[in-house]
Amino acid sequence: MSHQVRRSYERGEVATGEPKHFVLVHGAWHGAWCWATTARLLMARGHRVTPLDLPSHGADETAPASVTLGHYAGRVISVLDEIEGTVVLVGHSMGGIVISTVAEARPAKVEKLVYLSAFLLPNGTSLLDVALQDSDSLATPNLCVKADEGVVDLNRDAIADIFYADCEREVVDRARTLLKPNPLAPFATPLALTDRGYGSVRRFYISCAKDRAITPAAQRSMLAAMPCEAVHELHTDHSPFFSQPDRLDDVLVEIARA
Repeated sequence: MSHQVRRSYERGEVATGEPKHFVLVHGAWHGAWCWATTARLLMARGHRVTPLDLPSHGADETAPASVTLGHYAGRVISVLDEIEGTVVLVGHSMGGIVISTVAEARPAKVEKLVYLSAFLLPNGTSLLDVALQDSDSLATPNLCVKADEGVVDLNRDAIADIFYADCEREVVDRARTLLKPNPLAPFATPLALTDRGYGSVRRFYISCAKDRAITPAAQRSMLAAMPCEAVHELHTDHSPFFSQPDRLDDVLVEIARA
């Protein structure tokens, strides 16, 4: 990993550079609502931003039992196909498997992939394959699998510790009302990636050093198996779009300029 650059953004401004189009993909249980501040900050610096709800998330009412990883990817692909030019495609947490799948299908549309404390998986691997090996994660023991309903949920009493340890209480309280049970099928679907498709796209990683959902050890393990062009580190919990939005904005702009 000789080409990795590990940086900690604790202060300072990053020049905006050429305007880019960011497409923001949320993680499990979340929706486009989690990107509101990030979108505002990026647009204030002259960038275009498209946050979206995956099927059965946020304002989307698709029945979760019917949703597959292909449906997730299809939603993002439909957005990309309406955008002129290329995008910086950002995926948080579970969103990592989505942006990888999209890059395989539309490599020419994706200028850069950005994994924000996200699942960065090789071909043939599912999210559950990796998540269940993360023994120090607080998410795994708090999963509530409802196979008969085709969903996986979380113990809502634990979400502050899992996702929002550095966040204000009102953020946690609001998130608790907006999180939705997650379709189960995407968690168990192995990725189908090739060097010609996914492998042709530049990829970057933003590591969260205090993450208790996808632990730093799990992040390092994924990066060892799937090296990225650069790794940027934030000293934050799993949700820097809430806990350190200004620092996250700086990192995204820096990656966009790379």
